[in-house]
Amino acid sequence: MKQGVSAGDATRDARVVPGSPILEIDDLRTHFFTQIGVIRAVDGVSYAVGAGETLGVVGESGCGKSVTALSILRLVASPPGRIIGGAVRFGGRNLLDLDERAMEAIRGNEISMIFQEPMTSLNPLLTVGSQIAEAVALHQGLPRSDAMAAAVEMLRRVAIPEAERRAHAYPHQLSGGMRQRVMIAMALSCNPKVLIADEPTTALDVTIQAQILELMRELQKTFGTAIILITHDMGVVAENADRVVVMYAGRKVEEASAKTLFEAPGHPYTRGLLGSIPALDAAAHRAAGRGRLNEIKGMVPSLHNLPKGCSFAPRCKYATEHCHAFPPPLAEYRPGHSIACWHAETLLANAA
Repeated sequence: MKQGVSAGDATRDARVVPGSPILEIDDLRTHFFTQIGVIRAVDGVSYAVGAGETLGVVGESGCGKSVTALSILRLVASPPGRIIGGAVRFGGRNLLDLDERAMEAIRGNEISMIFQEPMTSLNPLLTVGSQIAEAVALHQGLPRSDAMAAAVEMLRRVAIPEAERRAHAYPHQLSGGMRQRVMIAMALSCNPKVLIADEPTTALDVTIQAQILELMRELQKTFGTAIILITHDMGVVAENADRVVVMYAGRKVEEASAKTLFEAPGHPYTRGLLGSIPALDAAAHRAAGRGRLNEIKGMVPSLHNLPKGCSFAPRCKYATEHCHAFPPPLAEYRPGHSIACWHAETLLANAA
């Protein structure tokens, strides 16, 4: 690769057909090798996201959502983590085969990521404007003054008031919502083709959360960016995702359009997640006292000692001896609707 040429220049020349896969993950496996054993954090996960599409990735904490995202950008700490198999295809290339210099040209340029906690992701010693300008200068080759002007413009785009003044503020001088807007501005500063948003509204109040999500939708319309939205909030998924991938214990257990998933979930775990959403109308009209929220019984299994059969079987009310003995394959039961469950057909029939 020639010095000064972005690794994404070739892919920018090939325009993407709207809706076609722009990023494909195929049988990705990321394991952590620790003193207590091998942690199979991501164990054969496959999914794709199309240009201009929002893909929701949901599941409980520890199911492998964030590790999958970090694996896409090859940001998994090694040791102890290591990507041991699979492929991440972007622009016709497997990112797992690229050297570190090529990956540096892609991160923040072709593929950007909004991390869960902006206070720990932003450098406390640098102003927010200089941090955005650094990314622009690095990937677009602009002079420092032009890069700073571009940073101020991005702060305006994410609706930060008094953008010129805020550009000279340090992270601790901004509110949580403002810091998250800065993270979004930084992530979108180079007009990436793919934006990975890892719990972008965590710890924000509902008003700011709604503003951040609306901002992401507006910027997606402007830039045509594909978004991978990682969250445990099914309400956020319902309002924002086109398709949904459900993960459990490092594996994908269900994938469908958002409409299909909410209307006819085919995996018991997905049903449990949807059943755990508070039903405010029902609670308001409940005749006697406080009712308990629905819950998924049991605990998420240890990823270094997974059950022999279906990982969800110990918590599943539909589990049989067959479930405990044999892991179910991921199969397509309806067009675009894949499920890893021995009882999927029955559950889908009951949901109809």
